[in-house]
Amino acid sequence: MKKLILYIAVLLLAFACNKPAAKVTLDLKEGTSTNVELYKLNLNRLSFVDSLNTDKKGHLTYKIALADDTNPAFYYLYHNATKLAGIVAKDGDRISVTADTLGRYEVEGSEDCRLLKEMDSRLAENIAKMEKVLAEAPEDEVAQLSRIYVDHKRALLRQIMGNPFSITSATALFQKFNDQLYVFSEPNDVYIFQAIRDSLATVYPGSEYVTAVTKAIDERRNMDDLNTLLAEKATVGVPEISMTDTNGQTHKLSELSGKVILLSFWSTAQNEHKVFNQELLPLYEKYHDRGFEIYQVCVDEKPVWASIVRSQNLPWISVNDGLGINSPAVAAYNLNSIPTMFIISRESDILARDIYDPAEIEKIIQKNL
Repeated sequence: MKKLILYIAVLLLAFACNKPAAKVTLDLKEGTSTNVELYKLNLNRLSFVDSLNTDKKGHLTYKIALADDTNPAFYYLYHNATKLAGIVAKDGDRISVTADTLGRYEVEGSEDCRLLKEMDSRLAENIAKMEKVLAEAPEDEVAQLSRIYVDHKRALLRQIMGNPFSITSATALFQKFNDQLYVFSEPNDVYIFQAIRDSLATVYPGSEYVTAVTKAIDERRNMDDLNTLLAEKATVGVPEISMTDTNGQTHKLSELSGKVILLSFWSTAQNEHKVFNQELLPLYEKYHDRGFEIYQVCVDEKPVWASIVRSQNLPWISVNDGLGINSPAVAAYNLNSIPTMFIISRESDILARDIYDPAEIEKIIQKNL
C-alpha cells in the first residue's frame, strides 16, 4: 500500500513538473529588496497575477504557469505603477531581465521579448515627442505631430511585416498613442491585419491574441461596408439618440427631422476638436435660422464635459448620457474612433462623414438646405 501511495505521489509530481511554464529571472540594478507585481495581458486589458519580492540583492526567480504548451502569453512586471519590463512567455522559456525601477531594462533568452521591448520603447519615445510638441505648441504643430505619427507607423510596419510569425505582431496592431489615436486606424490597414492574422494562424491557431485580430478584422469590414454606403450616398435611416444636455433636458435626434444636421461624436480631451467647435460657430450662426442644427454627443464623464461646454458657450445641442464609449449611440453608429462626424439631410439620409473643413461643410449645408 505504501509503495502504491509513493508511486502515485511520484506520478503527481511528474505531472506537476510537466505543466507548461516559463522561468523568469529579474535583477534590479538598485540591488535592494523590492516589491514587484506581475500582470497578464488579456486581449486589451491587464489582469493581476501575483505579487513578488526580490531578495536583498534585487534578485528574484519566478515560474510563470501557462495555460497551454502551444500558445505564448504576454506579461508585464510593474513596480509602484511603473512598468519595469514586458515579457512574452512560451513553454520552456528561460528569460532573464535586468531592469531599474524607472522602467529601463534589458532582456535575454527570447527573441519575442526583444521584439516586444523594441516595439514598446519606440512607442514610449514617440508619445513623449508628441507630448513635447503639444506642450510647446509651435506654429507647425500639426505638421510635427503628423511627422511623428507617420514615422512611427512606418517603423512599426517594417517590424511586424519583417516578423509575421512573431506573436508580438498581433499586439503591435493595437498600439495607440492615446485612447483616440490608434497607429493602424486607416481603412486600408485591414489588409495588414489580415496578412498578420493569416501568418500567425498557421503557428498559433488557438491564441487569444490571434482571435482578437480576427475580431478586429470583422469590425473593420463592417465599418468599411458602412463607409461604402455613405460614399454611394445610399438612403439609410439614422439610429435614434436620446440624451440630456447640461441642464438635464432631454433631446432626441429624431426631433430634428426636416433639418440639415451635423451629428458630432467628440471628446473634451481633444484640443483639436475644441478648436473645431470654434470654427463651427460662424456656420451655426449663419445657417441655424434656415434649418441647420448641430447635435453633439460627448463620450466623456459628465462633470468634465459640462464644464467645457459652458466655458466654450456652445449654442447648439450638446448632450451626454454618461456612459462614454459604452453608450448605445456609439454602438448604433458603429464607431471605432473619436471624433466621428456625420452630416444628415432633411430626409434623414447620411450625406457625408468625417469632413472637418468648414468650407466643405458649408458647401454641403448650402446644397441641402
